[in-house]
Amino acid sequence: MSHGASPLATFHLIGDRADLEGPRTEAGAYRPALFGQYSDLSSLRTDFPVVLVHTLDSGVWLKSLTDIIDESLRTITEPGPENEELRRQVLTQEQTIRQLVAGGQRGPFSKLWDDAARIRSEEHPEIDAALQKAREAIGLDGDVIAFDSQLAGRLVTRAWQESERLKSGRLQSRIDRLAQKLSDILQANYINSADARQADKLESTMGSANQSVFDFQAMARILQTAPAAEALPESRRQRIQSAIEVLESQRFVSTASKRSQNSKPTFGFSFADCATALKAFSERLPAMAELIKAISIAELEIDNHYDESRHDRYFDGFDERRLGPGDLKLFPSYLVCIEEADGAAQDQLLRVIRSGLPFKILAQTSDILGDDSLAGGQLTFGTRGQQLARMALGIDSAFVLQAAATSLYRMQDALFDGVATPGPALFSVYCGADYLESASATESRAFPCFVYNPELGPGQASRYSLAGNPHPEDDWAVHSVHYEDGAHDARSEATAFTLVDFIAQKPQFEQRFASITRPDWSDELVPVVEFLQLSGRAKSDKVPYVLLIDNEDVLYRAVVDEKLLDAARRCLACWHNLQEMGGIKNSHAAAAVTQARATWEQEFVPPVAEPVQAAASSAQAAAVTPDAAEPETAPPAEEVPPVSSDDPWIETIRCTTCNECTQINDRIFAYDDEKRAYIADPDAGTYRELVEAAESCQVAIIHPGKPRNPDEPGLEELLERAAPFM
Repeated sequence: MSHGASPLATFHLIGDRADLEGPRTEAGAYRPALFGQYSDLSSLRTDFPVVLVHTLDSGVWLKSLTDIIDESLRTITEPGPENEELRRQVLTQEQTIRQLVAGGQRGPFSKLWDDAARIRSEEHPEIDAALQKAREAIGLDGDVIAFDSQLAGRLVTRAWQESERLKSGRLQSRIDRLAQKLSDILQANYINSADARQADKLESTMGSANQSVFDFQAMARILQTAPAAEALPESRRQRIQSAIEVLESQRFVSTASKRSQNSKPTFGFSFADCATALKAFSERLPAMAELIKAISIAELEIDNHYDESRHDRYFDGFDERRLGPGDLKLFPSYLVCIEEADGAAQDQLLRVIRSGLPFKILAQTSDILGDDSLAGGQLTFGTRGQQLARMALGIDSAFVLQAAATSLYRMQDALFDGVATPGPALFSVYCGADYLESASATESRAFPCFVYNPELGPGQASRYSLAGNPHPEDDWAVHSVHYEDGAHDARSEATAFTLVDFIAQKPQFEQRFASITRPDWSDELVPVVEFLQLSGRAKSDKVPYVLLIDNEDVLYRAVVDEKLLDAARRCLACWHNLQEMGGIKNSHAAAAVTQARATWEQEFVPPVAEPVQAAASSAQAAAVTPDAAEPETAPPAEEVPPVSSDDPWIETIRCTTCNECTQINDRIFAYDDEKRAYIADPDAGTYRELVEAAESCQVAIIHPGKPRNPDEPGLEELLERAAPFM
C-alpha cells in the first residue's frame, strides 16, 4: 500500500474505516440494489406457492400456482381482445390467493380458491361465472405449500413417496400373485386328497342354502371309490406352506393378506439421521433375505422347476450375505432428511453414499458462508456451501443434486429421477431466510445448481447438467439496475450479481462494506466484477464497489474489503470448475481446438508471400502491356428488397396492464392513455430485459426483435430464448 492511499483504498486493503466520512453500513440497513424491484414478493408471479397434487392418476405430483393458472387460461380462452376481461379476472384471482398465502393461510388449493373467490365476489358478484369456468378447467386439488424452511423437506419427501408408491406397487402385486398361486397348488392338492372327500368336509364346502338338497354321506361313498390323484410330497407341501407364510407376513409392503387381517404394520423407511436409518437397514437384512428366498422358491414351485437335489442345499445356506444389488432394488429405499448437518453427520453421510445402499439423503442448510475469520475457516469462506455435493461427485455411482430451495420446482424432474434411482442419492439444498435470499444464492454462484445422474449414460456429457443456473455460460449473472441520478433523470446500469452482492444482504458482514453517497462517487471506484479482472498496477489506484440501496431505496456504492474479494475469487474458481465439468469453457477442448487450428494452418494455409508476389507480377504485366483489355464491368447487382424490421414491438391492443414489463424496465416499456403497454424506447435497456419481459408476459404479446447491441453478453442464449416470441 502506498503512502498516498485514499481512505477508501485503506478500508479496502486493511479494513480501517477511521478516515472514512459519510454514512456507515448498519445491520439490516442495506441490501443489493437489484432487490429494489422485489419489495412485495406477493405481487410477483414466482414459482411459489406450489401445490402437492392429490390426484396422481395423471402422473403429476407437483404444480406451481403460476402454471395452474396459465394452463387454465389456455384452456378457457382463445387469443384476442374479446377474452381479455376473463383473463384479467382469473389473474386477479391468482393474485388474491397469493396474498392469502403471504398472510399465512394454508390448506387445500380448493379451499384457498373458494376463499379468494368469496372475498372478490362480495364486491364484484358478476365474476362468479368466470371463476367457476376457470376452476372447472383446473380439475386438480392438493396441499398449498409456500416458500419456507420446511419446503425442501416436503418436496423431497413427496417425490420419494410417489416414487415408492409406484415401486412398492410392483412388489406388492408380485407377492400377492405368488402367494395366490402357491395357495392354489395346496388347494388343488387338498381337493384331491381322501380327507377332502369325507362327508363333513363336503358339507362344509357347500353353501348353507343347498345343504338340504344333497346327501353328503352318499356323495362321500361315491367319491371314495374314485381313484385319488397323487398327493404332493410332504416336503414340497411344507416348503410351499413356509413360502406362503413368509410372503404374507413380510413387513416391507402392504399386501392383500396384510390388508385383510390384523397383522403387524409395514416398516417405516423415513429417518432424521443416517445412523438410525443404517441401524434399521441392518436389522432388516435377515427379513429381506427370507423374502427373497420365499419369492425365488415360489417362482420355482409355480413353474414346477424346483429340484430338491439342487435347490435345497442352495436355499438352506441363503441368508443376508447372499443379497446382491438386484435384490436390493426390489425393496423400498430409505429416506433421510438432515437439517444443518455438522462435520460428523456429513462424514457419515458420505460413507453411506459410498456404500452404494439405496439411501436418498436430503442435506439441507441455511448457512453456506460460515465464519469469515481465520479461525472459522477463512480459506473456505465463500465456497463452504458447495463442499458436500462436490465431495459426493467423486462417488461415481451416486446421484447428486445441488440446488437452492427456490430452484426445486423447476428441477422437479431431476428431483424425481434422484429419488427413483436404484442407488444412493444426495440432495444438497440451501434454504435462505426468505425467497430472495435463497434465489440470490444461485444468482451469485454462491450455491449453483447442478445434477449428476449416473443412470443417464457412460460419459460426463450425458450425466452432468448445469441447467437451472442463470446465464450458465457467463462468470456472473448480469442484470440492469434502474435509478434516478442527482437531476432526477432515469438511469440504467448493467451490473453483475456476484458473491459479494449476496454477502451484502447478511447483517453479520456489514462491517466489511463502506457505503458512499452519490456526491462522493469518483473514478477511483470500479465495480467488483471489473476489479476482479484487473491485475498488478492496473488495480493499484482502483477500489471495488457493489451497488446497495437503503430502506428508503437510496442508491449507494459500497466499497468492499479485500477478504470479500478473496472469497469472490474462490467462488468464481469453483464456478469455473463446475462450468468445465458441464462442457462450458472446457480447457481440454479449448487446447484441442487450438492445436487443431495450428496444425491446419501449418499444413493447409499457403505462405503469405506467394499470393503477394503473384499479385505484384500481375500488376507489373498489366502495366507493360498497352493493349491489355479493359476489365469487363460487372453487371449491376439486383436491388435487394428491404428486410422486415427487427425492432421490438408489442401487440398493444391485447395488453392486460399487469405491470410485468414496466417493472422490468419502465423506460423501454410504457403505458399509453388507455393503460396499454408499448415500446417507448428500445435503446433504454438491454436485449436481456426485452427477452425477460417477453417470457414473463402473461398473454405473450411482447416480441423482442433482434439485439440492438451486438456486444451484449450472452446473446446466443438470449436469441434462443427469444425465438418463440419472434
